[in-house]
Amino acid sequence: MSTTVLPAHRSLAATSQRMAENWLRNVFSPDLYTVLARDPKTVVPDGDYTPDITVVRAKPKTDAERLPVLVIDIEDADAAYDLAEQAGRTAATGVTEYWVLDVIARKLHICRDPRPDADAPHGFCYKQVRVCSPNALVAPQVAELHLAQVIDLLPRE
Repeated sequence: MSTTVLPAHRSLAATSQRMAENWLRNVFSPDLYTVLARDPKTVVPDGDYTPDITVVRAKPKTDAERLPVLVIDIEDADAAYDLAEQAGRTAATGVTEYWVLDVIARKLHICRDPRPDADAPHGFCYKQVRVCSPNALVAPQVAELHLAQVIDLLPRE
């Protein structure tokens, strides 16, 4: 049996993904929400997009409730691509909250409130974009009382 060895920077992203996923599983009741995570070892073909973590309602009743309540990408290189291209794509689908956890710069970008924008990729952008330092307290909009420090979502240096 062979074992996949990830490059060091990808290993940091995989660790951060597990930390964020575990925190979210504690935040969101499994009766109400499902936390879906992409296997960090899975190679996504160019042009395909699969978020690292997605939180969805467990039993949606309407089409609007079928949309994820939170999408998170864990970035181990230049976060600019996710913040432009993927944020535009995610906003265009109507996802109200999109996070990019940059493990190299040790920052969390929180994007909220999707809006049409003819100049943005995919014709949409997020109206609110906040960059959080490692000491910042953050929480998903639908679970505002469940705070975490950004540093708790990042691997140790």
